[in-house]
Amino acid sequence: MIVSSVSYRLLIMVPETLFTLPVATGAVIVGPLLIGAAILLLIGVGAVYLSGGRKRTRRFIDGSVGKPKGDIERDPLDQKSTEELRLQAGELLVAADNAVQSSDQELLFASASYGDEQVAPFQEDLNQARKHLSESFRLQQQVDSADDADESRSRDLYKQIVRSCEQVNETLQSHKDQFDQLRNLERDPTPALNELVQQLDRLRDRRARAGSALTSLIEHYSDDALGQYRDNLHQAGTSLEAAEDSRAQASAAVEQGNTAEAVVALHSGEQATADAQRLLESMEEAAERLKSAAKNIDVGIAQTEQDLAQAKATYQAGQAPELAGPIAAAENAVSRAKRALDSGQRIDPLELLQQLELAHRELDLPLNSVRDRQAQDRRAREMLQHELLTARHQVQSSLDFLRSRRYGVSSTARTRMAEAERCLTEAQTVGDSQPSRAVELAQQAKTLAVQAAQIAEREAATAQMQSMGGGYGTGGGFGGFGYPGRHRPMGYGGGFGYGRRRRRGFF
Repeated sequence: MIVSSVSYRLLIMVPETLFTLPVATGAVIVGPLLIGAAILLLIGVGAVYLSGGRKRTRRFIDGSVGKPKGDIERDPLDQKSTEELRLQAGELLVAADNAVQSSDQELLFASASYGDEQVAPFQEDLNQARKHLSESFRLQQQVDSADDADESRSRDLYKQIVRSCEQVNETLQSHKDQFDQLRNLERDPTPALNELVQQLDRLRDRRARAGSALTSLIEHYSDDALGQYRDNLHQAGTSLEAAEDSRAQASAAVEQGNTAEAVVALHSGEQATADAQRLLESMEEAAERLKSAAKNIDVGIAQTEQDLAQAKATYQAGQAPELAGPIAAAENAVSRAKRALDSGQRIDPLELLQQLELAHRELDLPLNSVRDRQAQDRRAREMLQHELLTARHQVQSSLDFLRSRRYGVSSTARTRMAEAERCLTEAQTVGDSQPSRAVELAQQAKTLAVQAAQIAEREAATAQMQSMGGGYGTGGGFGGFGYPGRHRPMGYGGGFGYGRRRRRGFF
């Protein structure tokens, strides 16, 4: 009989007495039975041993022996340094923001071609993606406001930003195939080309009206008041020129039967017209804000004078000696506003209102210490509409600036802008129930919007110098933002959205 090496090792481990043959009568019969039983026992023990060995080997291969359970499902982000996480979160925020904006533009044209009902599922995707993007910016704002010494907290927030941006990508990609089928431009780009032509005609007329409106606005408002309006008018013209160039390229490509090139040009043209449309909308809103501000200056003066009277009485009673400086500043703001109105010259009504509001704010700090809560709320209600008006103006102006230069703007400026929008929305929501809180939020929105524009202006200037020009890219289309190549965010691969081809190195 041949004994395996494993069986042999087991045999030598069995006590020697087990194999001692009897010397009495019957040894010939009993001995073999004992040996047979022993061999059967060894075979069973060997099977158990081998089975256990295979299990142990399997556990070893699976890495579960001597390894904490948590290490099996370790988050790959934990292997990155804090600086790598910061960079990854920033890149993904920029990519997600661009993807949402590009998707919004794509839906505008899809809706114009196929109707709101056809694009409803994609609009739901976009709305959900906006919520994830808003959450991402909220988390980034927490990082920016956190204590630099709390590295663990920062790492946790960066990881949450990455996951939240991933949700933006996943949401925009959830109906990619259906959108591709709906808007298969390579099958027939002619309808989209016709829609682009019509859109360009409408926007040219609209820009012409905006230019005519500027002539009337110049009669009433100063150059400083109209600076953003003029800039938007120029930017809208640049966008329409780029759109017309793309339309011409698309038309030529269609005539040549080159549908792929036609699609690239169409998407560039659509993006440029969408930018022009937003700028024109902002100009129309700015004109209304200037008119509203001009009507409210008299009210602002009256309210400031009312506060001045209370402040002087309080100061003269010796209750708040720190009011001396704010009283002088408020008197100066009122005098300046009255002179501007009486001069008959062109004014900046938003700037005059802003100066009056600053004077209010300086007076309110010491006055609130002697006012009761009802009086504070009453004062806040009087200020709120003016604060909201100037906040909306500043937020919209900064937003226009960022949108028109978004390919050179980092996550820092975008985060400030998103937080400014959030503060303004909350101020408008809680105004009736918490007027004091609403005023604070409106003021915070203005501050953040100014910071966003300042950061974006520096970054856009740097990007312009580095690129020495540039133009319109395709912007990503409707869908996710995992671009291939050197512009791809860390951790992403694959395509870059619904049906878009990329022509320039923008991201």
